[in-house]
Amino acid sequence: MAEPYSASLTTSISENDKRNKIRKYFARPKLKGPIILIVLGLLILLSQSAIGLIFLIAGGVWLFLEFKPLIDAPGDQTIDAWLIDDIQQLKKRSLERLNIDKSELIRDSIVIRGPILWQINGIPSDELAWKKGKDERIRFSINSVTVVHLTDHKLSSYQCDYNFIRGVPLNEQDDEFHYRDVVAVSTREASTNYTLPNNELMKHAQLFKLAVSSGDSIEVIVNSTELVKFTGGTMMETGLDNAVKALRKVVSEKKID
Repeated sequence: MAEPYSASLTTSISENDKRNKIRKYFARPKLKGPIILIVLGLLILLSQSAIGLIFLIAGGVWLFLEFKPLIDAPGDQTIDAWLIDDIQQLKKRSLERLNIDKSELIRDSIVIRGPILWQINGIPSDELAWKKGKDERIRFSINSVTVVHLTDHKLSSYQCDYNFIRGVPLNEQDDEFHYRDVVAVSTREASTNYTLPNNELMKHAQLFKLAVSSGDSIEVIVNSTELVKFTGGTMMETGLDNAVKALRKVVSEKKID
């Protein structure tokens, strides 16, 4: 497993504190237990037993402890800034893995980000989380991150499933393609078979796809109406539109050369 990245580029907070705060942001209080204890306490108090007060206090403390992480959690803008910082580190990591010097790039690297809210190899189920911010946009603790680097003669891609809570990329994959071999850069609706946390299937999703003549492809799930319905919010910017426009332009120019 890869090591977590260094502290945020925008603050002096330590790496451990940063990850703990991210975990608190995505924490979801478990209310069933403390509420049951409080209700039992009230019922016992009604029967004029002092034991009910003990149950009531215990339930209140338990409830407070469940909500405490939310009180200490960072705001939406801080979370967004930290994820951008982490993606910048992923861009550097991808250049090293692909053995590309930054001076070789003919334009800024392209980043496409997609949500993950289903079981993925290497991701603990309790870290598979989401939160709707005050702006109604959904943030995900696990994200699919694709970085595409464009040089004079080829495009190179790096993909991973990024655990934002731990700061660790998993299931990493590198690819390199010559421009002449690219046959399509597109977005499309596709059938999927992922199980959401409510145990319902996500049957359809919007995909970014870059296909080459060999049959290989780069694919990223960027949205799903079923996912939006489940979370009850709107999706964050994924970089999809910029990626499609930029890749089509560069591929077209390079094929003419």
